[in-house]
Amino acid sequence: MTATPPYVIAGKETILTTDQARVTLMTLAPGQAIPPHRHSQVTDTTFCLEGQAAIRFPDTGETAALAVGCHAAVAPGQLHEVANVGDGVCRLLLVQGPGEYDFLPA
Repeated sequence: MTATPPYVIAGKETILTTDQARVTLMTLAPGQAIPPHRHSQVTDTTFCLEGQAAIRFPDTGETAALAVGCHAAVAPGQLHEVANVGDGVCRLLLVQGPGEYDFLPA
């Protein structure tokens, strides 16, 4: 398990951590992104609370656009990155699970 991800974003607040789930509130400044990575077991479900985000899938070239109130899920093993694509701050609620968390950079 990677305790500290190899990236920097404007803010990260852990809401819940168990051996099977994690819930995190993330704040990305304009232009910030969580670089391409995957998880062995957990599904990432990302909810956009403020701003505009995009989940990009480098392997397929697809993008899931997230506006306020929208969400998207990323299956275990799927390479993805999350970016703030708006002009202002982007706040995301990330729910991960079930399974043991890991962060595997591309």
